[in-house]
Amino acid sequence: MAIRNTFKAYERLKREQHIDTLFRKGKAFSVFPLRFIYLYAPRGAEVSPARAGFSVPKKKFRNAVHRNKIRRLMRETWRTQKHALYQAIPPDQQLHVFIIYTDAVLPEYEILKTAMLQGIDWLQKIQHA
Repeated sequence: MAIRNTFKAYERLKREQHIDTLFRKGKAFSVFPLRFIYLYAPRGAEVSPARAGFSVPKKKFRNAVHRNKIRRLMRETWRTQKHALYQAIPPDQQLHVFIIYTDAVLPEYEILKTAMLQGIDWLQKIQHA
């Protein structure tokens, strides 16, 4: 069976309660130009092994078109590279991760792709530690 590179609604970190808990109790690390904030939670009846959210600060990018473009690029890089991380997450746990763009210039796709790959590798190593 082929792996589908999708990013469905149940894989998105949307609930205010989950996001609030993530920012209060989560751990963080940076892979320039991205900052990863993560927390492992009990999985329960959830379908997805991970939920991801993305943000670009309005203070650095006043133009909404630029913020949306960067968010689209981050979602695209996550969508195409998440499968290695999904296999490393235990079946009884769910990873909540929030990814924030920290640079002040518009990124190239390749820069975001390498940073996202390094961040996913870091998350895998943390899981195995």
